[in-house]
This record gives sequence, C-alpha cells and structure tokens, in this order.
Amino acid sequence: MGYTNLNDTQVWRAGSCDAWRRTVLPLIQQGSGAVFRRIVGLSPRPGRAPGFEDVPDFGAAVRVPGLEHGTVVNAAPLKVLGARGEPNPASSYRFEYITGDSAGRAITATGAALFSSRPWRYGTRPVIAMAPSTQGVAQHCDPSHTCAIGLNAFYDKPLDAIIAYELPVILWFLAHGLDVVFTDYPRDPIAGIQYYCDSITAAKSLLDAVLASYQLGLSPEAPLGLWGFSQGGGATGWAAQLPDYAPTVRPQAAVVGAPPVDLFRVLDTVDGGLLTGVIAYAIAGLGASSVEMFNEISPVLNERGKRDVLKNITSCAGGSLLTSGYTSTASWTNSRKPLATILDDLPLVVAEFKKQKLGRIAPNIPVLLWGSQHDDVIPIEPIKTLRDEWSDKGAQLTWHESRAPRVPGRTGINHFGPYFRNLQKYSGWLMDRLV
Repeated sequence: MGYTNLNDTQVWRAGSCDAWRRTVLPLIQQGSGAVFRRIVGLSPRPGRAPGFEDVPDFGAAVRVPGLEHGTVVNAAPLKVLGARGEPNPASSYRFEYITGDSAGRAITATGAALFSSRPWRYGTRPVIAMAPSTQGVAQHCDPSHTCAIGLNAFYDKPLDAIIAYELPVILWFLAHGLDVVFTDYPRDPIAGIQYYCDSITAAKSLLDAVLASYQLGLSPEAPLGLWGFSQGGGATGWAAQLPDYAPTVRPQAAVVGAPPVDLFRVLDTVDGGLLTGVIAYAIAGLGASSVEMFNEISPVLNERGKRDVLKNITSCAGGSLLTSGYTSTASWTNSRKPLATILDDLPLVVAEFKKQKLGRIAPNIPVLLWGSQHDDVIPIEPIKTLRDEWSDKGAQLTWHESRAPRVPGRTGINHFGPYFRNLQKYSGWLMDRLV
C-alpha cells in the first residue's frame, strides 16, 4: 500500500551529455537542412494529402474483418529527422498493422519502429513503446509522418503548422541505444477521424503496434517499457491496466505522464486558453466512436461551432493554435454555454467518459505517475486521485509532482514544459527498470 516519491534531486547520469549531443545536434542539422531545401525549392513541400517523399503512404484506414490484431500489413523504410546517420543512426520503418476500432472491430492503423544502431552493453537491447502526445487528429499530423518533416507551415486556409515535438524524446531514447515503437492511434475508416479521448482503444493500438514490430525484427524477449505523456499518458495508463489484452507483450514498467483522468475537467481547463482546439478533437473523436454519440452531440453546436470543429480536425496542433486559440467554446454552442458544461448533461458522453476513467484496475507492473502543479491543460487534482486509487489497490507506484514555476497566459507551457524539463529524470527511472 502507498507510493514512493521520486527523488527531486537533480542527478546527472553518466552518458547524459553525450546523449544530449547525439539528440540535439543531428536534429538541428537535419531539421534545418530539410526546411531550407523546401524553402529554396530543392525538395518538394509536404502537403496535407498523403504521399510526402520521405514518408511511405499506405492509404486510409480500412476495416479488415477476420484478421488478427498485431498483424503487419505493410512496411517501408522511414527517414526520421535526427536519425539519418551519425551521430545517432537508426534503421526506421513506417508500418501498417491490424488493431481495433472503438467497438473492437479489426481495422488498419499506422505506426513506426526505430532500431537504434548505438551500442547497448547490458544484455538484450530494451524497447520503448511510446504513446505520443497530441499532435492533431488529421492524417498529416500522424507522428510517423511528422517525424520525417519536423517543421512545416501551410499558408492556404485553414492555416496550419506541423511541429513534431515528440521527436526529441524519440531521439533521446535512440541515443541511449534503445529501440522505439510508437502508434499513430487508430481512426474511423469512414470519417477518417482519430478516436480521440478513447484511451482504451489507444492503449490496445499501442500493444498491437508492439506485436506488429516483432514481425519487423524486434525481439519478443527484449525488456519493454511503456512511455506516454498527456494523450499518451492516458494510453500508457490503460496499457498498464490491461495485462490480458496481449499476453505475449510483457512490459516491465511504465511512465504515465499527465494523463487526462477526468475528461470533463480537462475540457473545462483548456476552454478559452491557447489550446482550445483540442476540444474540437474531443468532439470529433466522440462522434466518430458511435452514431448515437454523434447524434447526441451534433445538435449542441451552432454553425460557427461546426465550422471551427471542422477547421481544427483538418489541422495539426500548430494550426489549432491559430484557428481557436483563446476562443471560448460558448461561441460554438446554441445555448451559449461552454461545451464542458453541456457535455456533462449528455448521458452517452457521461457514460463514455466514465468508461475511460483510469483507476478501477491496479497495474501489475511498476509505474511512475507524474503531474504538474501548475498544469494549464490537465489539472493535477484528478491525477492525485488516480495516484491514491492505484496505490490503495496495491500498485507498485512511484509519484512525482513537478513544481516548476507557473507561466501566465494559459499557453500550455505549464503542461509541456515539465515534460521536457524532467525528461532525463523520468526516462532514467524507466531505463533503470529495463536493465
């Protein structure tokens, strides 16, 4: 019973300076070079449609009844920025695999597997299964697409921007000699919309991506760690709670960062801030989960709300800042009430959010759970409740609360800042359990 507090003392681990060098320098060099070549016309600018030269295109998600989850359908080499040779070389692949939709029906999804070429001297090379944080729900925002692009702006309407902000974390693990697998998250085959807010489906898709990676050369005997922050924290939290879903996938530990435990609180917290656009992702994701939920939510929105939701779900997170930053969702509804208030009265939405809530099951692996005192996207109080629920159920739990100073303006810096500030601390905890 109870939990252990992660020591807040800053520890500079052996090899960290070299890992930072191998992470940052090639990313700056290759990323700036790619942007420069696009600006001067030496290489084509990526568009919103699939088919960018450095990213294999497998088409849209489709239903595949009867196929087994975790099966690879397609795979092709992927040119990941920062991992294209020395000093942080990796063999990288984008792949299409079988997972399930929100109702468990078999569909195709995409992800990536990156095999580090850095030496590993402690037995079998470990693997990090990463559930990425939100980058946008449109297909051109998928992490296995953006990791080959880095940064890109779209000047045709709606204004949009790709910002591959999980790429430094991926390269950090590669620089330490660990392999990395991540999912792009499943999306509805008909509407093409990601099942946003569905952490259970996201968790299963992450485990299925690991299964698929075994067919690409990943060792089933490799020590496996789960890593996720924000949207990804919800996915890894559920993956740690579902040991029976993929019995041959046996993670040894998980880092669950700032998970959206109480979705109503999250929607209320971001409303009117710079990240209001994620509420549009939630609305679209809920509607994609079932026709009944779509029919329950749709009458709530006025014409402006429908237009703004459409703009957001066809853009990446960078575009959503421009489209809906500091907008109140009260301007999206017929009643002029904020969406969080209205959704809280919709029975199907309430039932769905209740189903998605973490804490009913205790993980059977060591878990590092963390949140931020001044988080302006995902409030820490529900995460503390999850901490107490998991520890009361006997979970092997380590807790850390980031106390970084609050940055005013509701910009999301209080959400993302502690993630990168504590990268060495949290990744070190996980790597210690994979050796």
